[in-house]
Amino acid sequence: MKKRSMAFMLITAMAAAAMAPAAVYADEAKEVFVLADDEWYGTDLYQQDSWSSGQGLIADPLFTLNPDGGDLLDGICTDLTVSEDGLTMTMTVPEGKYYATGEQVEPEDVVASIEWGKEVSPYADGYSNIESMETDGRNVILHLSEFRSDLLYYLGECFMGVIDKDQLDSMSQDELMWGAVPYGMYSVESYEPGTGATLVANEGYKTDNPLVENKGAAAVKTVEVKFNMEEFTMLEELKAGDIDFTTGISMDGKMQMESQEDVILAEKTYPNIEYFEMQTDEGSAFEDIAVRQAVALTINREDLCALTDGAAVPAYSMIYDSVQNFSQEAKDDFTANYSNDPEKAKQILEEAGYTDSDGDGYVDKDGVNVEFTYYTRSSGTSVIIAQGLQEQLAQVGILMNIESIDWNYIYENINNDEYDAGIEVLEWAEPMLVLNCCYYDMDAPGNDDAYYESVSDAASTVDTDERTAKVGEIQKKMFENWNIIPFYSDINYIAYKDYVKGITVHSDGALYWNDLSF
Repeated sequence: MKKRSMAFMLITAMAAAAMAPAAVYADEAKEVFVLADDEWYGTDLYQQDSWSSGQGLIADPLFTLNPDGGDLLDGICTDLTVSEDGLTMTMTVPEGKYYATGEQVEPEDVVASIEWGKEVSPYADGYSNIESMETDGRNVILHLSEFRSDLLYYLGECFMGVIDKDQLDSMSQDELMWGAVPYGMYSVESYEPGTGATLVANEGYKTDNPLVENKGAAAVKTVEVKFNMEEFTMLEELKAGDIDFTTGISMDGKMQMESQEDVILAEKTYPNIEYFEMQTDEGSAFEDIAVRQAVALTINREDLCALTDGAAVPAYSMIYDSVQNFSQEAKDDFTANYSNDPEKAKQILEEAGYTDSDGDGYVDKDGVNVEFTYYTRSSGTSVIIAQGLQEQLAQVGILMNIESIDWNYIYENINNDEYDAGIEVLEWAEPMLVLNCCYYDMDAPGNDDAYYESVSDAASTVDTDERTAKVGEIQKKMFENWNIIPFYSDINYIAYKDYVKGITVHSDGALYWNDLSF
């Protein structure tokens, strides 16, 4: 921490003076909620490939992802049922839910919205198995070509909501980009590209989301959203009460806010897994499984994550704890057999013929040190943890060099077999997306047809418990090759003023705005 200077104390005093109206806020005289958020690129959620946290104010998903995994919870739609063969899904569209335009949400809107998504969404592959749809009274019936568990994930995600069929039928794709009025608590009253947006409450709003107390219209009637604020400015405005909430801050920002008595910090982390692959090709340092075993067993994740001051937590499975179909069995298997045993790592190296023959502190075989280069991203926790790993591996006699490069080059080099080892990250709350994407090394042991067949089999398994067991077995089989290593999970934080009420972040990072008040 930097020492406080007189200038800093002056700034602090000025900020404290600016915060004087806090007592007024506590008396509920404040009427506008001011939110700092990333740039928004439209209101048509089906055309978007990114959707920032604050955009959840204007569009609900069809269902609610259960933060504890398992089945979907009610949202816009209710009472989701899946046939025994997994080929028919039925959902109900309750009466009494109205768009900000005053039109009621109808079952035909759900059908039209999904059809629109299949045409324009970058994520349409996630529900491409919907072969046909029909309505029956207030019910929507989906007929599937095959059951895939990732459809259950997409039905609860921000990219699958409802837009009025009349809008979809009458507006062009360009007009819908900002003209669409999806069903949500708020609608966009005005928008200034690169600057911000003003939202107004939808008085016809209702929800069946069981995770919120307020099932009706928003208590706060107006929201101002500011886009792309530089962090220093954002934090100064937060201190002064000029903004009420920030959707994401750096670890430096978090440390600054920890001293602010009227600012609340909360963890808001979407499920993610940071992991690394090791190249096993002939001539690689990791061609010998003994070296791969030694690297994996040496890692002390708790000590490495402690270096980040709360920016990361240990991960012991590819399907992280907050991801659907998380397998405790797979995590326990990795923890017990693949981690936190540097003495065993030394023993394995010695038994495989690796010794420090020249006394330089690093083990060698046939006069060649066990040495490799580790690709790390040039920002975030990646460098800090890589440096700690370098020191841990040195304790067992393995020489690790660090090269920091842009993240996309890491993936490109791994994909082209131009690497020794490199950090990777996947951010998905659905296991099949992780398992289908985690191998970037095309020649890696385990990256074969049998693996993808097992993933496909798990994805097509209708029973949730049975699917979870299969996801666990896939990971346990993967670990046997010692070449793809779950490492840690990055942690993200939000900050808001203490007069802001109703902010609850769930274990999967989801934040619902329904209970927002002052």
